[in-house]
Amino acid sequence: MQRYEEFFEHAPVAYLITDQFGVIARANEAAAKLFGKSQQQLVGKPIATFVSGDDRRDLRKRLNDLSRMSGPVVWEAWLNSQSGRPFHAELSVSPSRSQTLDVHWTIFDIMERSSTAQELQMLAAELEERVRERTDALTAERARLTAVVEHMPVGVIIVDVDGGVQLANEQAVEILGVQGAKIPQREWEAYRPDGSRYGADEFPLARARHRNEIVANERMEVATADGSTKFIDAAAAPIQDTSGRTIGAVALLLDVTTQERQERAEHEFVTNAAHQLQSPLAAIVSAIDVLQAGAKDEPERDVFLGHIERETNRLARLAQALLILARAQTGVEAPRDELVALSPLLREISASLLLAEGVEIEISCPDNLAVVTNRQLFEQALLNVAENAAKYTRKGLISLAAAAVDSEVEIVVADTGSGIPAEEQRQVFDRFYRGSGNGAPGFGLGFAIVRSAVEAIDGELELSSSEGSGTTVRVRLPRAASMISA
Repeated sequence: MQRYEEFFEHAPVAYLITDQFGVIARANEAAAKLFGKSQQQLVGKPIATFVSGDDRRDLRKRLNDLSRMSGPVVWEAWLNSQSGRPFHAELSVSPSRSQTLDVHWTIFDIMERSSTAQELQMLAAELEERVRERTDALTAERARLTAVVEHMPVGVIIVDVDGGVQLANEQAVEILGVQGAKIPQREWEAYRPDGSRYGADEFPLARARHRNEIVANERMEVATADGSTKFIDAAAAPIQDTSGRTIGAVALLLDVTTQERQERAEHEFVTNAAHQLQSPLAAIVSAIDVLQAGAKDEPERDVFLGHIERETNRLARLAQALLILARAQTGVEAPRDELVALSPLLREISASLLLAEGVEIEISCPDNLAVVTNRQLFEQALLNVAENAAKYTRKGLISLAAAAVDSEVEIVVADTGSGIPAEEQRQVFDRFYRGSGNGAPGFGLGFAIVRSAVEAIDGELELSSSEGSGTTVRVRLPRAASMISA
């Protein structure tokens, strides 16, 4: 009993003994220190006087329930000390099983623990807010990056170290004609400018990923998944982490198909033009050599002068044809529109044609019909179509007709000549193309000039032909007009 009294009195934890109504009967030294009163001052005080108002009602309810409790009850409440400083406490209450119905209280000051918990809670909330802000910032940054990548005018492909596609924008998918996830897995067929084929590990992206190679502007001819062929300028570079370890690679693809084909067409144009110029120049040089060698008599001299004149005229026609074609393709003539009367123009063109014996020409056009367009391009287009009809018509009829169709004008040139084989009709508008059965002289520029000139003046061109039955060419132009009679 003495040992219990010593333990009660000197325990480091505040102990109280109250009656069933909460009036303090005994208090140890730790309790007196906790409340800032002497042990004698505590005795006889209701414990409720030390409980903050918000928690006092809860205290009374718990005291009323003590008789029904089978064991200790623990809860937290705010208590007041003599200094007036409230503190957070944990109350452990155990009703006595003796006849005195005493109640034993153990009180712990948990202010420090609550403060620590509150600080931890605040730190956790602050950390959560920072994580949320960082996540939002990363999400926004990723959205901006995705928007930039998706709207870049080049294809972008990013792969990991194993070749798995992490990102492939719409441009890359469109250029290669395959879904992004299948880009590395497909067995590509691609060639270098020298004609050699790429091996699986020789593509720029593979070299960047496996060899840490930086590739810049490598021209590739690629057979895409949809069966088409494209020319691509490819650049690639490895992606490395902070330690310098390669974790993937990025490739940029620029579709230069149009540029490559234009460059090839220009090269082909120059080559073909040089070839076409070579024949008349060779004939002129040969004729001059003969004249210089002594062909001075009039009959012989006139023959070679005739050769020179004929080939010189041929050169002039070729130069004019090339000039017209270049001006039509660049569109420099399109703004210079004027009112063109069609009936006089068709008569002028018919009068200039060299017709075979027995071939008749027919003109059908209202006298007041006109069109607003560029006269030089329009006239050159019609002249080339009409000359082509005269060149290949050896009997029958050539007709030149014009009529107004709503607000448009339709000009039709039809002949009863040899016609064009079906397999060649799609090629007749190509520069320097001459059909397999074409035995007449020419440069293969006539219909090429027609197409370019009609396109330059916003017209439409249509050709229909049957081999052995003749050819019909229709030219439709906007902005029909009428001439005013004086």
